Amino acid sequence: MARKFKSSARIAREAEAAKAAKAKHNKTLQMPSVTLVATSAMTAARKACEAKVDAIVQECLENNCRFRDAKFDLLNDRRNCLYNSLISETVYPNIAGTKRIPDLFRKPVFFLNGASPDDIQQGSVGDCWFVASLAVISNIPGLLEQLCVKRNEEVGVYGFIFFKDGDWVSTVVDDQVLYKIDQLSGRRELYFSKCHEERESWLPLMEKAYAKIHGDYESLDGGFTAEGIEDLTGGIASIMFTSDILDKDRFWEEEMKEVNKHTLMGCSIGFEEENPEKHGIQSGHAYSVLNVAEYEGERLVHVRNPWGKIEWNGDWSDQSEKWTPEAMEALKHEDKNDGRFWMPYRDFLRIFTTLDRCRVFDATWSVASSWIPYNVSPRSSGHYEFELSKTSTTVLVLSQPDTRYYGSFGSDFDNTLSFHVYDDEGNLVKRAKITVPYSKRSVSCELKLKPGKYTVIPHVIREPTDITRGGDDSDGEEENAVSPATRDNGVEVVVEQVKMDKSSYMFQQRKASLIRKMSQARVTGRTLLGVDDEDYEDENVDLDEINWQLMLGLRVYSHDANASLEGIPGEHPLRSAAAAAKAAELAEKQEEKDDPEGVTATLADKKELVAEPEQVKEE
Repeated sequence: MARKFKSSARIAREAEAAKAAKAKHNKTLQMPSVTLVATSAMTAARKACEAKVDAIVQECLENNCRFRDAKFDLLNDRRNCLYNSLISETVYPNIAGTKRIPDLFRKPVFFLNGASPDDIQQGSVGDCWFVASLAVISNIPGLLEQLCVKRNEEVGVYGFIFFKDGDWVSTVVDDQVLYKIDQLSGRRELYFSKCHEERESWLPLMEKAYAKIHGDYESLDGGFTAEGIEDLTGGIASIMFTSDILDKDRFWEEEMKEVNKHTLMGCSIGFEEENPEKHGIQSGHAYSVLNVAEYEGERLVHVRNPWGKIEWNGDWSDQSEKWTPEAMEALKHEDKNDGRFWMPYRDFLRIFTTLDRCRVFDATWSVASSWIPYNVSPRSSGHYEFELSKTSTTVLVLSQPDTRYYGSFGSDFDNTLSFHVYDDEGNLVKRAKITVPYSKRSVSCELKLKPGKYTVIPHVIREPTDITRGGDDSDGEEENAVSPATRDNGVEVVVEQVKMDKSSYMFQQRKASLIRKMSQARVTGRTLLGVDDEDYEDENVDLDEINWQLMLGLRVYSHDANASLEGIPGEHPLRSAAAAAKAAELAEKQEEKDDPEGVTATLADKKELVAEPEQVKEE
C-alpha cells in the first residue's frame, strides 16, 4: 500500500492552527514569563543530552532499528524498572504488556498544541505530587517544553533534563510504555500517567525519564509538590501549614497573588478524613494551584485535581448558583468534570492544611552551588564562604542529597538541617531552620545583602530511622525489609517468596554499595545515579567514606552575576583526633629515646614520679 504524504499546504495550515491555538492559550492565561534557573551545569547537561540523542539517532538509522534503552528496558528488565529487586513488596496489577508509542496509538504526537494542565491524568503509581507539579508548570506557557531538550520520534529516543541535588542532569529514554486493558471497552490504555489525548506522549515519557533518574517507578510513590516543582525548574521548595498563617489578608496580597509569577504552588490535606466527599476534596492527595482572581469582591482560587475528575462541591464549584454568564466569561470558566474548579479563598484555607510552595526565578537571577563532605557527630568544621560584588536580594538554600533514590533500602538516619549566616565581621545576619518536620530535603532563607563576604555555618541534627532501630516488631512477626505503605490507587502490596531481613548480610551489602555509589556521585560531579554514565568521565576519588557521614550542598541565588561561592570541608574531627593521638605517640617514643633509663616506666609511673618524688624516695 502506497504511503500517503501530507501536502505542503496542509502542513502549513496545521502549523498556523497550532500557532494560533498556543497564542490563544497564552493570551487566556495572561501570565508573565518564568524561566528555568540557569546554572553552570545547565549548558553542559543540555549539550550532553543533545549529543547523546544525535549519537543514538545516527546509530539506529545505520542499523535500521529503533532505540532500546538497555538501562531502563520495560520489556526485558521490567521488575527493576518498576521497583527495587528482592526487597520490594509492591506489585502493580493488571499490566497487560509493553508497547512502543507508535504501536499503541494511531498518529501519535509528542505535543498537541503545547503542554496544558488539562492534558494531565495520573496513572497507577502514587506520584500525584509529581503529576500536580507538572500541571503547575504546564500552566506557564513554554516552561515545560524547555525540559524536553531533544527527541527523534522515528527511532524513539527522547532526551530530558531535570534539576537534581542542586544542578541540572540529563537522561534519555526510549518510547516503550506499559499498558493495560480497559475492562469495559476492551481497548488498550496507558498504565501510568497519560494525557487527555492518549496519543500525546510528552507526559508518560517525562514521567518515565523522572522514574529512571530515581531508579524505578516505585521510588516516585509519595512526595511533596513543591519538591517536584523544584526538580522541574531549579526553584526553591518550601512547605507551610495554613493554620500557621497569621494575617490571611496579607498572605493573599504577598503570596497568593504571586502564584505563577514568583511562586508556583500545590496544596493538600495532610490527614485522613472520614468523609472527604462532603466537600469533594480528597485527603492525602496533591492538588495544583493554577491561578487566583478577585471577582465582585470575592477572592477565588483556581485549583486542579491531577486525576482530571472529582472536584470541590461548595461555593463557586461547577454546579454553584454563583456562576453567571458574566462570571464565566470573566474567569474563563467551563462547566465540565475536568478536575479544575474555583473555590473561595476562605474555604481554600479552611479545607487544605498544607501549601507546597516553590520560589521560581527569571533570567535576571544567577546561582552558584557547592557541595562539601560533612561529619555530623562529632561535628564537622565544614562551612561555606560567598562574596557579593553588589547589593542584591539573595536566597540561600542548604540541602542534603535526595534520599528518594534509596527506594526500599531506606536511610539509616534522618538529618535535620539548619544554618547561620555571618558577615565578614563575624556578626550574625540570619538563622534559618526547617519549620515542617517531615520536609527535610533543604532549608532556605531570603536576605537583602550588601556587597561583601559572608560565611554560612551549617548545623545538622541526626536521628536514627526505623531501619536503624530495627523497626516496630511489636506484632511479634519477622520484619521484611522496608515496606511501602498500602495505597488506595489500585496498587497491591503482597509478601513475595524472596524475603530480606534488614539485618541480613545481602541487604546490608546492597545498601552499603548504593550509599557508596551515591557518595561517589556527589564527589565526582555525578549528582545522581539515574543519569547516564557516559555523560561523565570516571574519576578515582578517595572518599574516606568511613569518616565523612553526609554530603551538604549550598546554593546562592542572587542578581549578582559575579557572585562567588566556595565550600570548605575543614578538618575532619576524627581525623584530627587521630592525628593528635599519633603525634602524642611519636612524642612518647622520642621521650623514651632521650631517656633510655625510663623505657620500662609507664606514663602513669612517670606522672607519679613527678607528682610525689618524696614518697618514691622513701620506698
